[in-house]
Amino acid sequence: MHIDTLSDFLTQAGTDFRLFDLGRRLQPLAQDDFAAIEAGRRPYPWPLQRHAWLAVCYWQQQGGQPYVWFLKIPLDERGLFNNAAVKHFLSALVEQLGGDIHAPLTEEQQQRLADTPFTFQPPQDKLAAFHARLSLSLGHAPSAFYQGVLDYLDSPDTHDWQRLGLQGLADVAARLDTDATLTKRVQQRLWQLPAPVQQALLAQCEHHPLPQALAKTMIEAINGEQERAGPDEERIGLLLRATAGCPPFRERSVKLASLMSLNPGPTLMLTLAARLWQELTDETLLLQYLTLLAEQHGELFNGLFAELVSVPALRPLILANLHNPELPAPLKQALGSLFSAARG
Repeated sequence: MHIDTLSDFLTQAGTDFRLFDLGRRLQPLAQDDFAAIEAGRRPYPWPLQRHAWLAVCYWQQQGGQPYVWFLKIPLDERGLFNNAAVKHFLSALVEQLGGDIHAPLTEEQQQRLADTPFTFQPPQDKLAAFHARLSLSLGHAPSAFYQGVLDYLDSPDTHDWQRLGLQGLADVAARLDTDATLTKRVQQRLWQLPAPVQQALLAQCEHHPLPQALAKTMIEAINGEQERAGPDEERIGLLLRATAGCPPFRERSVKLASLMSLNPGPTLMLTLAARLWQELTDETLLLQYLTLLAEQHGELFNGLFAELVSVPALRPLILANLHNPELPAPLKQALGSLFSAARG
């Protein structure tokens, strides 16, 4: 039996499976797209630190316990899968199964696989978002913590917010785009929630699509923060990140352009690169961002430039501007220093 890819293994083992990216934030990955990536026909769309950070959930088609792997697969300079690493993992997997790919994995075998260099443990916030999205996509009930969050939203004065579970907040965030009644409850209470609850819920929202009205409300909340005597850049970044699961929309694009004109600090520069990079497909904003990075945040330039140029949606645009004679002098200098260092 010839097995070269994860898709080969999962298909030949008679499983159904779901794929998610857990790099910058949680994003579902279609099986057809994944097959094209495995075949080297396209680069991985959301690289982080030159790796693909994958959550793979699979189960036997006739039913049975689902298994989850969290795989960290290295990418080459073009963003393509390192096939040697994938084959190494598959070899270890088949060895654990004793050559029988249809055999179920024991807990001990799962643990041995987790000890390979190609696995990772997600942080708790992403793990909660993943379980919430997975249960929703499979049509399963939300966690036992979900009802507690609903009860709290209905009557916050009679419930202790410190007893709320992160998984319950994740379940709420995952359902906002498809449950209008739930969205209304959240919109009515969001800005009155205690700061820790509000922050945790906003942090979960970044992993999921949101109704447009709710996303606009979050962008509008930035205006209120900016009107304060000392605007909290961390909170502005949190509000921006909360909308990261939404495709670019006018209110956010306008707000980002405005923020870029105010010499933002490192928090906002990192937020844009890590969560809202899709906005940088606007060439004007991209060049404004890179120029600000070079002028005000030189210590971040090399690392963030390397991350941005690795994103397939941004790479051609960045490369096309490397020799643009109209680039501002600070950006030209930063690029020159970067390439000089790379040449050694």
